[in-house]
Amino acid sequence: MFQREGQIEPLGINGEGLFKFLQVLDSDQQHAGVVKNISMRLRLLDWYVDLQVPSADTSHTNSIEISDRYLSVESGTLNQVSSNEGFLFLLFYFSLFSTQLTPAFFAIDNVDASLNPKLCAHLVSELATLARDNGKQAILTTHNPATLDGLDLNDDDQRLFVISRNEEGETRIKRIQQKEGRASTMKLSAAFIDGYLGGLPKNF
Repeated sequence: MFQREGQIEPLGINGEGLFKFLQVLDSDQQHAGVVKNISMRLRLLDWYVDLQVPSADTSHTNSIEISDRYLSVESGTLNQVSSNEGFLFLLFYFSLFSTQLTPAFFAIDNVDASLNPKLCAHLVSELATLARDNGKQAILTTHNPATLDGLDLNDDDQRLFVISRNEEGETRIKRIQQKEGRASTMKLSAAFIDGYLGGLPKNF
């Protein structure tokens, strides 16, 4: 993610170019505050405090500095190599959604990868806000029931579809909607696990 440059700019599909992209955002007056906003949203992680992006003019390193509240001052900071994979995914997602420099329409497969269930729900809620604020339309796929709890089906801009195949192997798409005038007391995650939404295997 930080070591390779991609042919797709500003960000590759595997996160290539992310470090350079953060440097551009941090140094461009037109995008002042974007990195700070990304940093604020990373505080979904209870250990995270802040990050510093070295200037392209003053540094030849490809490392960001990450402050961990559990580390003493003497221990210093982390870099992206010593941080966990979940942090890097969040950094990539928030960077992707936070600026007009990235595409207006894209898809993320398995957005729940490397994230704990409770974090997944908060992530989806944060991404919905960023998508609205920055004119993004995104398709997210997930197999994690908890991810669904971050959706607000009363907001027509947030839509849930269940994808499955019938006995002939044909793809079927069903939209899940909140019934008008009825407030559901069941979480979407529970509805999915209990089989009310569909999309679960039927052979066991």
